[in-house]
Amino acid sequence: MDNKKLTRKEKRELKFQERELKTYSGLYPYFRIIPSPRTYKVAWKFLYTVTKNYMGTQFLQKWGFYHIPVVNVDSPLDKKIPFTPSKVYVYMDFVYLFLRPLTMIIKRYGMKKAARFCNEWFTATTKVYTEAGRMYKHTLSTTVRPVYKENIHFRIIHAFDPHLLCVPSLHIALIALTTVYFKKFFRELELTEAECFQKNTEIYNEAVEIAESVLYMKQHSVNCIPSALYMITKLFPELFTPNDAVNFINDMFLTAPAISTEDVAEIKDHISFMYERLLLEGIAADDWRDPVIRWIESYDYQKEIKAYEEKQTQEQQKD
Repeated sequence: MDNKKLTRKEKRELKFQERELKTYSGLYPYFRIIPSPRTYKVAWKFLYTVTKNYMGTQFLQKWGFYHIPVVNVDSPLDKKIPFTPSKVYVYMDFVYLFLRPLTMIIKRYGMKKAARFCNEWFTATTKVYTEAGRMYKHTLSTTVRPVYKENIHFRIIHAFDPHLLCVPSLHIALIALTTVYFKKFFRELELTEAECFQKNTEIYNEAVEIAESVLYMKQHSVNCIPSALYMITKLFPELFTPNDAVNFINDMFLTAPAISTEDVAEIKDHISFMYERLLLEGIAADDWRDPVIRWIESYDYQKEIKAYEEKQTQEQQKD
């Protein structure tokens, strides 16, 4: 259709349809959602929950007010993924992954219509932080991350993240939830099939990149990913299915020149196996945390290293 024949409203809609989500501001929602009478209650509850369960738990432990057990959840497979500082820019984008689509919805439909979607999203993410917080109150978890402060982003991370909340990974949990929740929102907003595909693909591809970045950055272990995917499956079974989790894992490291094909396969097999194990054990559990708690209480990094080295030696002898 010739743009000259389009009405102003149609031209505006076409502009939104063709615009990539990456071009929207990730800061805009702060100025619209927090002060709005339609959304401020949910927004402030979310911010309070994040402060309490993310910042509060870690720093109260660090300052000696909490005495929660801390488990090192590193895996021998982590050594197969090279520390890549340049991935920090992808890693830091995980909040914007869900804020930019909210910006699009607010600007496109106005706050009156967008409020329902904003409230539903932040109610869901508040639930994620609350449930993850319940796990952290039982057992804290950490990994050995490089002491690297050559970049302002790393200095910020090291200053504001004591690195005690690895299992489950909130980075992974939130990006997994983003991939399915906005798919739902776009359907409800009745976007065209072509636009849904374009926007969902953009969100999904960036989510996979962010998932890889947490490993390249050494902010998490391969052991942190399955527990996060498992948690989202249990908390939102109607949205994030085991099939979604398996596909997400399989789509990681499709392009990873610094990691051998064999190592990529081993890493993904490990994540898939652990996810499926948690899922099976969680079927009869009264609390989704039960299989995660059993795993983390029995996990011994040094034993894992020894067992893995013995396995490698046996395989080399066979060859």
